[in-house]
Amino acid sequence: MGLRPLFPRDNEDAAPRILQWPILRIPWQGRLGVTIFAFLTGYVCALKPIKQSRNGDHLGSFTSVAKSAFRRPPRLIFPATIALIISWVMAQFGAFIVANRSDCWWCRYAAPDLAPTFWQEVMRLFENFLGVWTTGYMAYDDHQWALLPLLEASMLVYILLCATMFVKFRWRLAIYLGMFLYFHQDAAKNTETFQMQAIYGMFLSDLSYEKAFKEFVERHKWGRRIVSATCAISGLLICSYPGEHPEWATWSKYMFELAHYIFPPDVNIGKRYSAIGVDLIIFAIFISPSTKDFLASRLLLWLGKQSFAVYLVHGTLLRTVLCWMLYGITGQPWDGDIVDGNGQPILDENGEPLHPHWIPIRAPWVVAISIPAWIALVYLCASLWTSYVDPFCAKMTQKLEKMMFEEDEKSPATLPLTSMPMTNMPMTSA
Repeated sequence: MGLRPLFPRDNEDAAPRILQWPILRIPWQGRLGVTIFAFLTGYVCALKPIKQSRNGDHLGSFTSVAKSAFRRPPRLIFPATIALIISWVMAQFGAFIVANRSDCWWCRYAAPDLAPTFWQEVMRLFENFLGVWTTGYMAYDDHQWALLPLLEASMLVYILLCATMFVKFRWRLAIYLGMFLYFHQDAAKNTETFQMQAIYGMFLSDLSYEKAFKEFVERHKWGRRIVSATCAISGLLICSYPGEHPEWATWSKYMFELAHYIFPPDVNIGKRYSAIGVDLIIFAIFISPSTKDFLASRLLLWLGKQSFAVYLVHGTLLRTVLCWMLYGITGQPWDGDIVDGNGQPILDENGEPLHPHWIPIRAPWVVAISIPAWIALVYLCASLWTSYVDPFCAKMTQKLEKMMFEEDEKSPATLPLTSMPMTNMPMTSA
């Protein structure tokens, strides 16, 4: 589409548009959602075991870790599989045709093409189920790529909890720092998005129970406010780093040059900066009681409660309903491939087939109406998911426990994964 939010401006000589300015560009360029999920994974998974350990109940803490580690895979796999099946069924009825013919390159990339036969599609369904939990690849819902590293991040937290159960707090801080720096120097893909965030979440979860830290923060109100504001503003600016062509703007060019000194070579600089920015923003919220009170409002708590359901349903709804709103329901008229009189594809000067005549997006007023309506639909579907699908998955997990656990270790399943609001990050016990 016309606006290129991943760039700091449309081209090197053009003036930046409003949504390409620092901070204002953040919602449109993405990158933050999965990072926040990974942080919450570390924070929530560590919260109860650390509290029990600090109270001297080490056996209870080990028990919590064991049960949580058992529940975590089905609590991710069950809802993700339901979302996969829904997307697969919609694909069989041609729901992604419009996305495949739109002028939005990402929609075409993320919308699956059907296999020649239905049997091949059935086999492809099972292959995608296995693929998303082994390689992270998902043809029917590209957003599920993050579920496997999120699961791995939670297991990292459980292992670290067990390893540091009897370690004194000050030495646990040293271990957190060492682990964080270890993953910082690791150039492997997405370590900044998952492993570093899980460790950071575990660190803040532990810090939330430290009485001396809370008293220090309460004694220095003005210092806390200055640090919180500085971290928040710095985090927003750092998160604004453009994903493409940072050299087209002075502010992003300086960040690009600095990246060579603070990050390992051959990493995704945009994700690295996003991780640092998110961590600064989270710390600003963590030490600010007024901000936490605001984020604990009923509306924001409700929005946070739907976060995991939104993650599961928004990709399919984007490539179906939103594309129908913006490009038409049928995907017609469609010229298809550009061919000559003999039906052969016409090639460009590089010998590549010319692009088809993609369906153009509708008028701006249609876009202005469609996007808010689609967002409302996403949260409606997410609310229904949270009310019906998530409790069903919790019951399935509970039945699995009853069937497989020792008799004296059986207990009701924990709260659904989606009940942990993204906006509620308490300093004390939840």
